Amino acid sequence: MDGTRLQGRVAAITGGGRGLGRATALRFAREGAAVMVVDADAANAEAVAAEITATGSRASACRCDVTRRAEVEAMVAATVTAFGRLDILVTYAGVALFKPFLEVDDAEWDRQMAVNVTGTFLCAQVAGRLMVQQRHGRIITVSSVMGQRSGDRRSSYGMTKGAVIALTKHMAAELGPFGVTVNSIAPGPVQTELWLRANPNAAKTRDTYLQNIPMGRLGAPEDMANAAFLLASDDAAYITGHVLNVDGGFIATGVRDGVY
Repeated sequence: MDGTRLQGRVAAITGGGRGLGRATALRFAREGAAVMVVDADAANAEAVAAEITATGSRASACRCDVTRRAEVEAMVAATVTAFGRLDILVTYAGVALFKPFLEVDDAEWDRQMAVNVTGTFLCAQVAGRLMVQQRHGRIITVSSVMGQRSGDRRSSYGMTKGAVIALTKHMAAELGPFGVTVNSIAPGPVQTELWLRANPNAAKTRDTYLQNIPMGRLGAPEDMANAAFLLASDDAAYITGHVLNVDGGFIATGVRDGVY
């Protein structure tokens, strides 16, 4: 039931200004959480925060470059100033630069490492220190099914998401004794603005994916928001170090010849 499950909790959502992050910010707010919408684009963050406050829920916006420790520290401090604490962190901020392995250049490699891996590390570490003091917290990283299997033109991107999965498991082991759970959402294909930019022939990519998704459709931002809500809720209090594939069964498929 909307309006009660996250009552009294405070969530910071990076990449919250659009796509999956926006959907999660809206879902958390409907469940009673106060939300800090964090994005590198201040206007996007402010627009989503305004969407939330227009419904009567609490929200604020913060511009943050997750690759810069000082900005991450300022974001966490702003969250505490606005709402008094920080209970939930979701790290959607990311970039996807798809290119064949032999053509990936240093700048593309470094950019994905900086945002996807270092950004996740910095946000989780700064927020985690606060959560350890509180003896309670939920850290939800965002990886990908491409961090668990290969894909054409996805070597550098998939490597960063594999690193996020490894980081998630290490954090879960170290922070668990302090009441902090750490889990990862691994989205399958979701047709967002980021997905469209990374796929120059989006229609062909979409059709290829659909041949290998048992549920017969691409994911929606709301599917990821639902998964994030589950991991943020008390129902997941004994789940940590887990990677939740939200992919319509894509990662489970092998040869599919249509003969049953």
